[in-house]
Amino acid sequence: MSTPETTGTSGAGFATNPAFRALLTAASGATGADLDALVGEIKDLELLLAPDAGGEPAALAAYRRIDGFAVEIEYLAVAPELQNQGLATALVRRIQADEAAMVVARTDDDAIGFYRAAGFHAGDSPPDSRWPGRRRYLCVLPHLPLLRDPQSDDGGVEWIHGEPVPAPVNVVPASPHWTGDFDALAGALRDALGSRALALEHLGSTSVPGLWAKPIIDVVLTVEDPGLEDHYVPLLEEAGFVFRLRERDWYGHRLLVSGPGSGLPAANVHVFAPGCPETARMLALRQWLRTHPADLDAYARIKRASAQRINERGAGAGLVMDYNRAKEPFIQDLYARILQGSQGPEEG
Repeated sequence: MSTPETTGTSGAGFATNPAFRALLTAASGATGADLDALVGEIKDLELLLAPDAGGEPAALAAYRRIDGFAVEIEYLAVAPELQNQGLATALVRRIQADEAAMVVARTDDDAIGFYRAAGFHAGDSPPDSRWPGRRRYLCVLPHLPLLRDPQSDDGGVEWIHGEPVPAPVNVVPASPHWTGDFDALAGALRDALGSRALALEHLGSTSVPGLWAKPIIDVVLTVEDPGLEDHYVPLLEEAGFVFRLRERDWYGHRLLVSGPGSGLPAANVHVFAPGCPETARMLALRQWLRTHPADLDAYARIKRASAQRINERGAGAGLVMDYNRAKEPFIQDLYARILQGSQGPEEG
């Protein structure tokens, strides 16, 4: 369906409009006093309305800005007689075009099919007390310009507990145990954070079957705001993780690692906000390597050669950041091919 005629407006002007109220009820389940309160809350959100032939609200999308990279849809609804005609998808695309941002949505089984069909990546998310007993998902629609032109991660690193020291850079054949290691880490993170862990993804080389890698699991943890360290860092430290660094100017990235003696598999836990472009880039890379064996083999060769050079230069030890720099030209070329004409990361 073509982009609908939409009106950016305020919910206050539609407080008593029956069609508008019916759409909000469909989106939220709210009725009566709860619906009145919701109409009042809508005024603080960006609101798009699509009218029917008679000028009455036939579809709505209410959303808010999360940060400089993403917006989140809070409510999305289409009148029953106009459903399955592409109107909701057109509203989502209009939001992305207007905001030039990643689009985030949280939903359950009733609507997950729509978001997947619209190109969102969907990951499991904690239950919502407003809808007890329902499986929840965090969905993200990538904005390709943000993936193609990422923020630089050079400089601005604040090390916690001292800077890294040289150590052997070991790249080993893929292990069948890495999936189970991620599951163990995900369980520990969920136990520690509960609903504060909005999403968990196994990314990096250990998430790609058959790919040589350092035997360290890369986990991407999504929280509401990585900058609010008091909301999650102490809980993770109690669970055996060690806070290693923050990069305020690179998507607000925080990194924790499995602590010595914790009993946890070796891990890097990368903390980002919902809709972070870097998470979407890593998802795209994971999917590509899983489905392009020639590139997987080439990457494995480069990883082995880079580790060997770093270790030889340092008499058997080196810094992981130097190893990563050695791989960077290949990775950047790969990303250019992945994102050329791409529709974004896969669902899964």
